[in-house]
Amino acid sequence: MITEEKVIEMFKEGFDCGQVITMAIADDLNIDRKTALKSAAAFGGGTFDAGVCGAYIGGLIALGLKYGHSEANDMATKGKMIAKVCEFKEKFAQLHSGKTACSEILGYNLTEEEDSKIIQEKNLLFTVCPKLVVDVIQIVEEL
Repeated sequence: MITEEKVIEMFKEGFDCGQVITMAIADDLNIDRKTALKSAAAFGGGTFDAGVCGAYIGGLIALGLKYGHSEANDMATKGKMIAKVCEFKEKFAQLHSGKTACSEILGYNLTEEEDSKIIQEKNLLFTVCPKLVVDVIQIVEEL
């Protein structure tokens, strides 16, 4: 089980929300840590433009790793994954009022200088984001 403290520790090591999530499920799926971390590396900070939340994307990547199809014409597996994705989206929306953008969740846009200062002053990246990451990991594990 990944705690908010462990998430903060990984943030301080330079990892982002999605990476923490994919790393958290790696052992259960027999995926090596390096591959898990690299699979979500491009999605930090809301894809580095305060767009879609990296934790949200990390959850989707984790579901793809967990349930995704890898054989041509495997519609049964694909259908199961799509159902899990829909369930994930519903659970995420319930927890976060349907907000999926980093800027919506934080209430500020980390790419704008003034907003970035407020995010730092309020310590949002170390209060809001770790809880969100733990929530997403729990959703993925439940699914």
